[in-house]
Amino acid sequence: MDKCIICGEPQDYKIYSGYNICTTCADVMEDVMGEYFLRTIHNKSKPKSHEGYLKYLSSTSKYISDYKKITQNSKKYVNTTLEKAGIKLENTESPSRQRYFERMQSVLKWLSENIDFYHYYFKKYYVCPSCGSSIFDSYSKEEVGDWLIITCSKCGEEIKKYYSQKTA
Repeated sequence: MDKCIICGEPQDYKIYSGYNICTTCADVMEDVMGEYFLRTIHNKSKPKSHEGYLKYLSSTSKYISDYKKITQNSKKYVNTTLEKAGIKLENTESPSRQRYFERMQSVLKWLSENIDFYHYYFKKYYVCPSCGSSIFDSYSKEEVGDWLIITCSKCGEEIKKYYSQKTA
């Protein structure tokens, strides 16, 4: 049986093709990548004037592709989230929450050493699979119970669904 490349435990099910990542690490990975995905598409800059728009078009077409946007702030995100997970781990008395934050730290450390995984993970989320619109320009988000659903704002196609349980 294959071992998880993040935690070393037996891999029970192959969720990510080409990566031996166990279900527990994959669940935490979904949480981490979901938050990163939302931050990445939400923090895109929107032009506010004609001059700003021309500058935006120039810089976008010359230097930044949607592909590059995915990893642009990945190191900062990993470091910030690692720090937050460490603080939560220190301040959590619940054994299950402690295990979650310990696993989150392992996932984040692995991500910091495997930046190419971002491109693998997000490869089908750059554009809407239905209408081809850039997800950075055309997205909507909706909370339905404990789920956060990202859809294309042009055609309504579901892009990604994240579990986002509210914690008290």
